[in-house]
Amino acid sequence: MKYLITQSQLNKIIFRYLDKRGLYKMGYYNGYVFWESKESWESGGYIIITANRDRNDCFVSSDLLVEVATMFSLELSNCLDIIGEWINTQIDFNIEYFFSDY
Repeated sequence: MKYLITQSQLNKIIFRYLDKRGLYKMGYYNGYVFWESKESWESGGYIIITANRDRNDCFVSSDLLVEVATMFSLELSNCLDIIGEWINTQIDFNIEYFFSDY
């Protein structure tokens, strides 16, 4: 049996997935930084998302990008757009430019 999933339905599924990941978000004077977890932050772990208000841009690590793209069978560029939409729901300003190290 085949199921057709619209783009908006796929976005909602990915948003829920990212919400359930429990990323640890910390605000600072010109933006936000996300880690895998609070424990990752406490141990000096790798930052996976950085949103900068002054530059109006956002970095998404290739680790997170590849994980989500692989799980949902998406192209990396499409996945970056969807993660970007999710990030804009998590912060108090709107980001226009998203980039990654993939």
